[in-house]
Amino acid sequence: TMKIFNFKHPKDVNLNYFQHLKFSWYESIRAFGIGLVMIIHGIIPCIFDNTFSNYIKKAMERVETVTEKEI
Repeated sequence: TMKIFNFKHPKDVNLNYFQHLKFSWYESIRAFGIGLVMIIHGIIPCIFDNTFSNYIKKAMERVETVTEKEI
């Protein structure tokens, strides 16, 4: 089943509330940017051909890095 509320989060990813807020907002800005890039790529497929794949890899690295940090 899908769990909507996780009251142990962000503690379960080793962040306090404000660290989690900052990380989430930065990732939201990046996601918005990559969304615009993908709209352009959809129209003109020959540009930004590896940009989304690279974004996903780097996003996963950022998530892994932030969850490994100790407060």
